[in-house]
Amino acid sequence: MFLKHKNALLTIVAFGFAAVLAPALFAEDPPSYSLGEKLLGIPSGWFGILTQSLIILTSIFLFGWIIECFVNVRRDKLVAPETIAALQNYIDEGDLEGALQYCESAPNMLTRTIGAGLNKVQSGPSAVKDAASFQFSIEGDKLDRHLGPITVCVAIGPMMGLFGTVTGMVDTFATIENAPGGQVNPKMVSGGIALALLSTVVGLVIAIPGIVAYWFFKNRANDIVNSVSLVVDEMLETIAGYAAQQQG
Repeated sequence: MFLKHKNALLTIVAFGFAAVLAPALFAEDPPSYSLGEKLLGIPSGWFGILTQSLIILTSIFLFGWIIECFVNVRRDKLVAPETIAALQNYIDEGDLEGALQYCESAPNMLTRTIGAGLNKVQSGPSAVKDAASFQFSIEGDKLDRHLGPITVCVAIGPMMGLFGTVTGMVDTFATIENAPGGQVNPKMVSGGIALALLSTVVGLVIAIPGIVAYWFFKNRANDIVNSVSLVVDEMLETIAGYAAQQQG
């Protein structure tokens, strides 16, 4: 019985699909798109989707890294107060060996700097200060590099937005050129125009907050380096005094 009516059922299903899909396939006007679809570049096809996806992923990465910097680029996070107190206690007691072991067990920008100086105690006070100064400059560079992803996003975000803008305009003019009978329906060019404008918007959304964030964290990093530098200088004076006594 089923086999008898199999072809009839398939025919009914096929007509059903045709009834649903025909308006979309043979409509004179292109389909309308929501703001979200335009933001994803869907009206411009796969190339628009790829372009917008890259820009959006860049913006997501930027804001994620900004959150990471808010969490980690802090004085108490980079050099905890208890670390300063513990290391200062070793140095005040003259336990340089204990201080060096502590520096190796709790690495951060302060302990690595002081550890570099402690390793040169036998070479005299000048060697202690030079080694610590060199290491501290390296630590400052590390902190600057930590902000590097923000600068990269700020640099490439607007360029990617400009690329999307140019691509959208090229698509728009190509659509106008190939319009049948020279009759251009506004919906025919809406995809390219949407890609052009939204690419610009998203590129600026990346650049403007990124510039502000970089300025904010750069100033915070400078404040951290300056404050830790004062602690380093104080500790090095004591260590250099011990080094001078050992040489004498």
